[in-house]
Amino acid sequence: MLTFSRIPQERLPQALALYRSAGASEEDLTELERAAAAGVLYGAQEDDGLAACFVLSPEPEPAYARVDWLYGVRPAVWQRVAARTPAEKSEALLSAAALARDLGFDTLRLDVPEADDDVRSACERAGARQAGSLELEGGERCLCYEMPLSPACPMLPVRMRPAYRYGDMTPWGGVGLRERFGRDIPDERTGEALEISAIPGLESVTPMGETLTGLLKRDKERILGRGQEPFALLLKLLSARENLSVQVHPDDAYASVHENKLGKTEAWVILDAKPGASILYGLRQGVSLADLEAALKGGADVEALIERVPVSAGEVYYMPSGMVHAIGGGIVLYEIQQSSDVTYRLWDYDRLNDRGEKRPLHIRQSLDVIRPQLRGQRARMPRELDNRVTNLLDVPAFRLDCAAVNGELALPEHPQGFRILTALSGLLLRWPGDAMELAAGDSVLLPAACPDVTLTGVGCALLAMEAL
Repeated sequence: MLTFSRIPQERLPQALALYRSAGASEEDLTELERAAAAGVLYGAQEDDGLAACFVLSPEPEPAYARVDWLYGVRPAVWQRVAARTPAEKSEALLSAAALARDLGFDTLRLDVPEADDDVRSACERAGARQAGSLELEGGERCLCYEMPLSPACPMLPVRMRPAYRYGDMTPWGGVGLRERFGRDIPDERTGEALEISAIPGLESVTPMGETLTGLLKRDKERILGRGQEPFALLLKLLSARENLSVQVHPDDAYASVHENKLGKTEAWVILDAKPGASILYGLRQGVSLADLEAALKGGADVEALIERVPVSAGEVYYMPSGMVHAIGGGIVLYEIQQSSDVTYRLWDYDRLNDRGEKRPLHIRQSLDVIRPQLRGQRARMPRELDNRVTNLLDVPAFRLDCAAVNGELALPEHPQGFRILTALSGLLLRWPGDAMELAAGDSVLLPAACPDVTLTGVGCALLAMEAL
């Protein structure tokens, strides 16, 4: 294997000759002279001269700021590589990674011309992740790669793009996500944006198109910490133009036996509510399961048996599994829940679709899992931006906090597991060496191995995490 060391001034002419043979311009050679003077130009000496050279620097190209990197707060950048043979160029990559690790860097970043099959193949063999692409001056397109250099390398906040449920999947949906967050929604009946989701067929993805499941396959320990598999939580934003069906969800034990899935507990944070908007929230006091069964099997409207609660922005409602509930029309809300799509519909107002069909009900399953005595749990978002993190809910499946930001607020460390951060207004998320602008409604995954993060601005963000 080639052994690389810093190029001393007496060997600089040899290095420049190698770069000239690789087609370097006079401008490139001037930059390489500067790199040698700075001590970041490395070469591998063979008996008959230099076999390969590269620059290993902590200074990235300005264009690197446009790439969604996932790893490292002290990256080394591998660039300006020249070698006598393609094999030696590929070997230089592995040597650069080892050298960067020895120098105390935590990750290696590089860009590779799209046409350079040898180095691209070497990156893939070494397990490097493609982080994006850049178009350099002159129109050359390069692929960007990154390689964590040790298990201790931090994993950075992960911006995710949602999957949507709309149209016939959410006939009650509306345009609230466009009005509240400026979203380019699929249609006028868009009910749900699955912001952080590992639900098959409805997974959120990174800007590179990587699914959450794919990220976990690549880097489970950095993301989950001590958390469970499969991914435990699902975050949605919902827009209800009309009332949703009256529903109930099973607990883990029932769902495991009957659905081979997790059960579902969930919580809502009301973001917008039109005048008179309300939710259905548990059976009325004194209503028994027998009363409900008689109404359901007789085809009666069960709404009179369920508690109706007027709602307003900032209110928080927790629904344990087994509690009957429904979102009313005119509401936009944030929903955090166990990662499950098991929903039992016990009443749907006799609604018909465009084909004159009713949606199916699940009366037997609903009666199996409903617990009439459940009354839920309520909380409220902070009324003041007091620049601190306030706990809203701490329940068996998850914890939900609110960061009320007024200036700069450091978020507490949480190395035990992942967190999901959702900005409710425009904020800046910072960590050592970089930052990410968040618009209202943006959600990011904060891995267990995330570096220290700080929110800057004026507004609120919600933080959800698995109960551990």
